[in-house]
Amino acid sequence: MMPTKGYATIGLKPSILNKLQNSTDEYYPGMFLPSALIIMMNEIKRGHYSVEMHNLKVDFSGVYTSLTIRMDVKTWLKENYEIHKEDYMRRYKLKNFTQFAGIFMINVFESKAKTNKFIIRLKEADFLWLEEEYEKRKEDYKKQFGTIDFDKFADLFIKELFEKLNQAKKILTMD
Repeated sequence: MMPTKGYATIGLKPSILNKLQNSTDEYYPGMFLPSALIIMMNEIKRGHYSVEMHNLKVDFSGVYTSLTIRMDVKTWLKENYEIHKEDYMRRYKLKNFTQFAGIFMINVFESKAKTNKFIIRLKEADFLWLEEEYEKRKEDYKKQFGTIDFDKFADLFIKELFEKLNQAKKILTMD
């Protein structure tokens, strides 16, 4: 569904909305929750991380508050509801889509937080060796992958390094 197809509302209990707004403030300062959900949905669809079920204790008391989100986000939530509803109902004792949507969105933020623990933080000076490698390998990568800029090269090159590290770990841990 195209993002311009409209908006929808979703009901959230006060404790869930509060948790989602606090998480948005932490990971996307100055951004509104609906915008953060669009970004996170797109990151998940691109495979940047996946949504895992975390140990959550959620208060479902209070009056529902409506949150306006883009229609494609609501459609994505409904698709995930159909895929995961049995697991979520079993684990979290949920009764309906609305409860699922709240818990699922919290799990989205929790999963995002977990992936942030594994981010490599580099200073600009740390990229000097990578720029040297880019100059050395630019032509080979151009032949192999087509026109390639530095950012694409860095992604591919670092991915190759991690794959080699994982292979080495497997070899070293074989019994």
